[in-house]
Amino acid sequence: MISRDASGRSLDDVETAIQAAMLVSDVSALDLLISDDLIFIGPDGSQISKAADLDAHRTGTTRFERIEEIEREIVPSEAGGRTVLGADVTIIDHGKRIETRLRWERSWTVAEGLWQVTRGRVTPAR
Repeated sequence: MISRDASGRSLDDVETAIQAAMLVSDVSALDLLISDDLIFIGPDGSQISKAADLDAHRTGTTRFERIEEIEREIVPSEAGGRTVLGADVTIIDHGKRIETRLRWERSWTVAEGLWQVTRGRVTPAR
């Protein structure tokens, strides 16, 4: 079972890192945390590629003003692991300000020594 990547980070550490990068639209950090082969499903059911996700942050099309964590689950596995995050968020999406509760599920693997998200989805939390 993989517990840490080559930089010493745990799944808990990289979940914290991806949230921090999302909050400030740190495209460089997101680029390292997201696999080139990412398959991510958005809240509307659409598939989002790594390039599209990074571009949304780069251009400001998607911008988080707040990510207030309310739940976190870390599930290690032989191949990597999974994180589940529930959060109250304020997001600007295409110029529209939205306050909601979202739930992210991310599958992580170690690639080239570093944890990266390979699969994920975000859904409105109930």
